[in-house]
Amino acid sequence: MLRTLLAEDLEDIWNISPNTTVFVKEANFSEACHTLRHAFFGGQWQEIRTPDFWLNIHHLYFTEELVIKAPTASWGPVSSFFIIGTVINQHLGLTEENLEAPGQHYLECIQDGCEVDHFFTDAPVIRLRFALSPQFIQRLTAAFHVPADLKPLIETGIASSFYSQGKTTPEMHGVLGQILKCPYQGFLKQLYLEGKILELSTLQFAQFAGSSYSQPCPITLRTDDIERIYQAREILICQYSHPPSLLELARQVGLNDFKLKQGFRHVFGTTVFGFLREFRLEQAQTLLSNGQLTVQQVAHVVGYSHTGYFAKAFKRNMELVQRLISSVGVKWLSRVLENWA
Repeated sequence: MLRTLLAEDLEDIWNISPNTTVFVKEANFSEACHTLRHAFFGGQWQEIRTPDFWLNIHHLYFTEELVIKAPTASWGPVSSFFIIGTVINQHLGLTEENLEAPGQHYLECIQDGCEVDHFFTDAPVIRLRFALSPQFIQRLTAAFHVPADLKPLIETGIASSFYSQGKTTPEMHGVLGQILKCPYQGFLKQLYLEGKILELSTLQFAQFAGSSYSQPCPITLRTDDIERIYQAREILICQYSHPPSLLELARQVGLNDFKLKQGFRHVFGTTVFGFLREFRLEQAQTLLSNGQLTVQQVAHVVGYSHTGYFAKAFKRNMELVQRLISSVGVKWLSRVLENWA
């Protein structure tokens, strides 16, 4: 039996059905994890918000064939990637019915109207959607071409409605997997996802613009740029337990985030995120060697909100493990590692 639900019906279903929400709020970052069980459908979805992007990850199942209609007034550009499942989608007055399925991605900007999604019985859906702020999109234009549909927004600040489909490349699949399996919590999660969303956006925009992500505009570093990149490293060192986001770091040193990312790798041979992770683990190794703090205390001091994530990151770095063995002894470390497991 085909059922049609409106936005107000979904709100009623949420209010009367077993559901939970876990909410995490930090500076410039919030995450809500929702779960729902209803006779028609259920599942879980994450909503992540920062000043520069939002990200939704849906894991849904359907026990009834459903058509969901919802208003879409004043949407900005939204990117959508299907990992599992198929949906028939239509923006009334703008598009015909489109089959949205794995292996495809979509970029849409809807200023007014109604979106219709047709979900099928016993067909689970895993879908990732995100949107960038206009300022974030402006930064993309500094280093890469953007799709023609986005140019009115960039040039005039006024968005026009459009809907585009593309093919998901192996590079995009790799980034999607990394987003879905993000191993971090707290600020590290924000920093990690920020970089991955930027990477995925660049891949998508480059495809729609007919250019190649593998051939970005060559980076040119002036002496002043290199000084700013060293300044960025010093900020990370001084604030390693509570560092600024990638975009905030770029603002602080007066570079756009593309030049900071590419320049940092060029100068130091690693990414901003990679440098921060390794520096934190170096500090942790020193603190553990001193033997004055517990593992939980060390994890907190170096900026990990969850001891388990700290343990996994530390144990993956065998050089640090070997150095710790030489300073505290293998028996002590083995006992500690067993407690971490």
